[in-house]
Amino acid sequence: MKLLLIEDDAEIIDVVCTIFQISCPNSRVLSASNGRKGIETVESANPDIILLDLGLPDMNGFDVLKQIRTFSDTPIIILTVRGDESDVVRGLTLGANDYIIKPFRQMELLARVRRLLTKKQINGEDLSITCGKMHFGSSIRELWINSTLVNLTVSEGRIIYMLMKNHDKTVSYEDLSELLWGDYYPEARSNLKTHILRLRNKIEDTASDPKLLINSPNHGYILKTID
Repeated sequence: MKLLLIEDDAEIIDVVCTIFQISCPNSRVLSASNGRKGIETVESANPDIILLDLGLPDMNGFDVLKQIRTFSDTPIIILTVRGDESDVVRGLTLGANDYIIKPFRQMELLARVRRLLTKKQINGEDLSITCGKMHFGSSIRELWINSTLVNLTVSEGRIIYMLMKNHDKTVSYEDLSELLWGDYYPEARSNLKTHILRLRNKIEDTASDPKLLINSPNHGYILKTID
C-alpha cells in the first residue's frame, strides 16, 4: 500500500508514518507539505490512498481536492481540525470518500483506510477473468465451474479472484491477508485457513483431497489449472 499524506504539520506526518510502519509494515507513506506538491505527487506517484489536510500553506484544501478529482479517483480521506458540518458536507460533496476530525484515534484511522482500500480493490476487479473451467458471473460472489453456479461470500470471491489471476503460482499468506484485511497480523494464517476450507467445500469434488486449491506449506496457496 502506498499512502500520500498532504499535510504541513511535521508532528502529524511523523505520527501517521509511525502508525503505518508499525501496523502495516509493507506500506509506504509519502508526504507533501503543500497543496501544489500534493497534486503533483498524486500524478507522479499514483498512491493507493490520500490523507488530505484542509489547512495548507499555499492553497485551500478544498481546491486541492477539486483539482485531484479532475484526473484521479484515488480514495481521499480529509484529515483536519475543521469539524463544522458545512465543511464535512462540502468535502464529501467535492469527492472526498471520508472525513476525520483531528485529533484522530489511531485505530479508527487505520480501520477507515483499510475499508476504503478494500472497497477500491473490489470495485477494480475484472470479472472476465477465467482459469480452466472456472469463471466469474456478474459479481465477485458468483463463480461458475463449467455450467454450475457456486455462490461465494465476498471474501471467498476475492481469494479465488487473486488465485485465478496467479493460477499455478503460490500466492503468499501475506498477500492474501493484505487483500482481505489491509495487512498481515498474527492470526491471519488461521483465519485464511478457515476461508480456504469453506472454499474447498464449494469447489472441490472431495474437500479432504483437494485437486484445485492446493496448500504450499509455510508459503501460501496455489490454484491449479484443471480443464
